[in-house]
Amino acid sequence: MPGRASGTYTGRARRGCGAALRQRRATSTLHIPEGEGLPCCGVEDLEPGLIIDDRYEVRRLLGRGGMSAIYEVAHRYTTRHLALKVLNGAYASHSIARRQLLDEARALGAVRHPYVIEVHDAGFDGSRVYVVTELLEGRSLDGLLAARGRLGWSAVARVARHVTIALAATHGVGVLHRDVKPSNVMIVRGVQGELSKLLDFGVAALPKGAADPAMVDMLVGTPEYMSPEQVRGDAMDARSDLYSLGIALFECLHGEVPMPGGLDVAQRRAVLPSLPSVSSVCDDVPRSLADIVDRLLHPVPAFRFPSARSLLDALDASGLCRTPTRFLDDDEPQPEARRQTMSGARVETPAGEEPPKRRSVRAYYQTPLRVVSEGGEVIDGRSEDISIGGMLVIAGAALPEGERVVVRFALPTSGNLVQCSAVVGWSRQRAATQRGRAAFGLEFVDAPEALVEAIRRYTELMQREGQGGP
Repeated sequence: MPGRASGTYTGRARRGCGAALRQRRATSTLHIPEGEGLPCCGVEDLEPGLIIDDRYEVRRLLGRGGMSAIYEVAHRYTTRHLALKVLNGAYASHSIARRQLLDEARALGAVRHPYVIEVHDAGFDGSRVYVVTELLEGRSLDGLLAARGRLGWSAVARVARHVTIALAATHGVGVLHRDVKPSNVMIVRGVQGELSKLLDFGVAALPKGAADPAMVDMLVGTPEYMSPEQVRGDAMDARSDLYSLGIALFECLHGEVPMPGGLDVAQRRAVLPSLPSVSSVCDDVPRSLADIVDRLLHPVPAFRFPSARSLLDALDASGLCRTPTRFLDDDEPQPEARRQTMSGARVETPAGEEPPKRRSVRAYYQTPLRVVSEGGEVIDGRSEDISIGGMLVIAGAALPEGERVVVRFALPTSGNLVQCSAVVGWSRQRAATQRGRAAFGLEFVDAPEALVEAIRRYTELMQREGQGGP
């Protein structure tokens, strides 16, 4: 799917962030925790069966953020399944938001690389602006982090290489992504194994002359991953994206970003002389990889890698990127290796805490859902995969193991809403400072026969297409 609608909003940045920022019109793209802004088919949703621009038939909602929503659609004439992104509510008539969405299509059209999500179309359906991209089936990097806590260094090195190649292609055509983070990276199956794709160019900066004047020099991004120059509103180049990648890699290796928080925390981080080194908080990471991440996170752009190409050379020279990832073939979650929290406390996750292996064939399936506990607690989130036995849920908060719940979601292929009783089989909540990062496995209880049969058909179809799990 195309960079899930990640819950962003546009607004004035606060003053006092530096002279350069005061002289510019500024907008902030701020992260909203998973589950907020992901209603299970709200009043503004496009109904299944609706035809967009005489050729795209809406199948189901894939995700919703603060500004946009993404749907699975089928092309009426080719029958190909794609992803369609539209603006939410008042943003649908907001001139800057409309131009920003079209700029995303232009940026993707300019890049065109196997490690970047592919754009197929963009246009207008009456007053509605839309962008159509390939429909990706796989696992999101932030979903993997939520389920596993942290990732092994060899897998992180491989993901880093793929994202670096994507950024090299992006920067090569004069485009800056400006929002590199785990939720904008998706692991999918390729011809030669798993590959990582860079998504969501919604706040990308186009080359001079191609960019909309109203979008130039805006303060955009997600605070936890912003470079110091991005926070200050200074001029940015490719090294800003590399800094954001460094934050994402630090998070993958350690399980937490260096300084969690909003824009105020990002402003404090921007004036620090340095951040904690990877080696100081995670002693199982090879020195060569730790040094690469530390260099990416230097507060002064001149001391970072000068380009994505030079970063790629360093990754290849390390010899750490040769082992293919196997995210799509492993059950959840993997046991965490030894690490330290920022306070220096040692954290161990015994292998005995792993949940039981899946008993049913699963397939990758992302859709908004709502979980209601016996006590009436409501949790909105999304699924990452599904089987006739249950589903993996990524949300803003976890539920205790053994809790009985009711889950409501849209069925694969039909998009019809269903609800089913379930029990929480395993649960993982990340650090309290990490927003929107909890994962739990639901096991269906007395699932209706129609639900089981629909999921069975879907998992069998995905298995034939090579998109299923073990």
